[in-house]
Amino acid sequence: MRYFLLFLILNLSLMAKEIEFSSDQPWLDKDGSIINVPLRRIDVSKKQAGKIADKAKSDWTVAAWNFPAWNPGGKHWPELANGKALRLPLLYDSQDPEVRYNGISYYRLSDPRVMDWQIKWMREAGINLVMFDWYPSESKEKFDNSPRHRHINASIEVGFLRKDQTGGAPVKTNPYAKKIDFVCMWTNHGHAWIPEGTMEYACENFLNQPNYYKVDGKPLIIIHAPALLREEHGGEGDSDVKMENLKKWIKKQRAIARTYGHEIFLSLGDILPKYSKGFRDIGFDGSFNYITHARPDLEKRYPIVYKQKIKVKGKEQIRTRRGEVWEADYKTHLMPSMIDHWNKMYKVWGDGFVPTVTTREDFRHWGPQGHMLYYHGGTPKLYGESLKLARESVEKNNGRKFITVGIWNEFYEDAYLEPDVKYGYEYLKQIEKNFPETSAK
Repeated sequence: MRYFLLFLILNLSLMAKEIEFSSDQPWLDKDGSIINVPLRRIDVSKKQAGKIADKAKSDWTVAAWNFPAWNPGGKHWPELANGKALRLPLLYDSQDPEVRYNGISYYRLSDPRVMDWQIKWMREAGINLVMFDWYPSESKEKFDNSPRHRHINASIEVGFLRKDQTGGAPVKTNPYAKKIDFVCMWTNHGHAWIPEGTMEYACENFLNQPNYYKVDGKPLIIIHAPALLREEHGGEGDSDVKMENLKKWIKKQRAIARTYGHEIFLSLGDILPKYSKGFRDIGFDGSFNYITHARPDLEKRYPIVYKQKIKVKGKEQIRTRRGEVWEADYKTHLMPSMIDHWNKMYKVWGDGFVPTVTTREDFRHWGPQGHMLYYHGGTPKLYGESLKLARESVEKNNGRKFITVGIWNEFYEDAYLEPDVKYGYEYLKQIEKNFPETSAK
């Protein structure tokens, strides 16, 4: 009865006022159990992050992918507020009505006050490189800074670089020049393209920054989706013809960068081992993985059907969607899969490969699609063990001392490191524990 009353009070309060989470007002999980969170959410309109420590000298690069979608215009906020309330970040802004849903306040990442908190936490944990998702254009023909994803790009240009507006004049430096390095990954999916003018914009606005990350003295350029890139720039013909055309495009991008004084290190954002050699041979220098997937033979795959009531021209209809869930347990399936994947990628790329340690994944709330990852059972402790395995893998394969520690804020897919009301700072503590030499504490 006590748990039921707490659950009822909490849900009524969601509709009435903002929730302040603390140990004396616990959040209840869906099974009724109490998640004891001895942390209060931080209101950025009332509390500043304070001093951010300078970069620590270290041979290791510890990087976090950053999906900066927490800005008005992001289409997924209502989904979080309605269905994923446990994934609430610690940060919020009580004075910004545009980031408030169902009685819960969130934040906008284009707000410099918010970015200060983010960078402070990263540095204290030992993250010394932030890798932003950047959407170049929604046009196939010409660069336009992707109006469709302007709320995401604003996080980089306004929040991080401190421009007055997205697309504004290039700035000479940024407030994090001595704090943390950054990279903008060219994200070419979801109605986003890499058209003419992208390299020029990147050189003028990003590569000119004093803390833009370099590999062997070369600015790092990452392109997310290799298959889509090939289809976009490979023209007509079979696979071999498309790859040859893409090879010419790569040479052109390198030539453009040289006009700005840059020899670039060109890398892929996400690719499997079996496709890697072909892209390596046409001119890519290395590869990352946004998510390290479970091996197919260790996954459980099963179809699902989702029926949803929708209105079409004022009339209610039932829309049926089908998809497939790819399920795996973190310890028994995903951890051995990551080791296997890293070893295979090192064989192709050598020290051009950078391993990624995945936290958790849950795509199910998106609704049915071709594959819906559901990697469950992940905990901060197991994540720490995975970080240790990644470090050992780098050393075993004579790799570059460079790893990515997962995704900072993919709350939509349950893949995040950012402090929240469920896990607090526990994931960040594991990074600091395994990479103490990079911590700014």
